[in-house]
Amino acid sequence: MKTIIRGRDSGKAKELLQYARENNALVVTENKRAFQVKANSIGYKDVIIVDYEDLSNIDFSNEFSSIVIHNVDKWLEEVFANSFALKVIGFSATEE
Repeated sequence: MKTIIRGRDSGKAKELLQYARENNALVVTENKRAFQVKANSIGYKDVIIVDYEDLSNIDFSNEFSSIVIHNVDKWLEEVFANSFALKVIGFSATEE
């Protein structure tokens, strides 16, 4: 699993989009429209981007077997807040 953790405006999005393209992975993000604009502006018009809510409507067996998550911290917050009424206050990750 690829882990990209850096400050704002450090090229994380470009690196994530490149990794998604190389691995035919779906990109999951909080705001599809905004991230699509960013992706298009830096040359990644071919990468498929979806909102968190769109995941339940995707047939992964046919096209995608992998995903990358843009701003995983936001995704965790949303999943736990909406599904369990819990606030995520921290997480750890292992880079392999």
